[in-house]
Amino acid sequence: METLRFGLAVILVVLVPMVIGFWIVIHGGNSLWKKCASAVAYSAAGLAMLVIGLFAYVYRAFLVGDDLGMNWPVFIVGLVIYVASLKMAAPVRRHLTFQTFAGVPEVSNTETRLLIEGPYAAVRHPRYFMVLVGIVGWAMMAHHSTAYLVAVICLAGMMLVVQMEERELRTRFGTDYVDYSKRVPQILPRFKALKHFL
Repeated sequence: METLRFGLAVILVVLVPMVIGFWIVIHGGNSLWKKCASAVAYSAAGLAMLVIGLFAYVYRAFLVGDDLGMNWPVFIVGLVIYVASLKMAAPVRRHLTFQTFAGVPEVSNTETRLLIEGPYAAVRHPRYFMVLVGIVGWAMMAHHSTAYLVAVICLAGMMLVVQMEERELRTRFGTDYVDYSKRVPQILPRFKALKHFL
């Protein structure tokens, strides 16, 4: 079980920062990317992922930290939380095309429509909410000291990505997005709205 938990911790401290790095590059440079070929944007984002991933992998023992020991109640609660995040994924995916999922509208001038139904009626960024829930569950299953800190840093990085994406969505959809923002919470849904994830 220790090997499994260490593996979970390594995945957390290597993969999650890579993904966040990818989205920071895509959203942070979206006005530049729209003037270039999409391949330039994805190459830059891929390079950022590679650098972050190599750094995190080389320093994985430090980033994972001390094993806090097998704690079955913490592991089981973490597993339940992680499975809940997976259950949220299906309704989110039903509303996304592959292009939207991969961020093509952010790096090109592709026309898209504003998503406001299904889980998007509960929260403006259901993917990030789902990932936030998943990271919490994953960290609890791994149960390593520094991995918890890395999870918190990753959540802060995700909030930075959300702010960048919000800016881009306001530019792309104008007053429609502003009105939508007034009606629907950004990342934490109201309890009664969780039904949209089922």
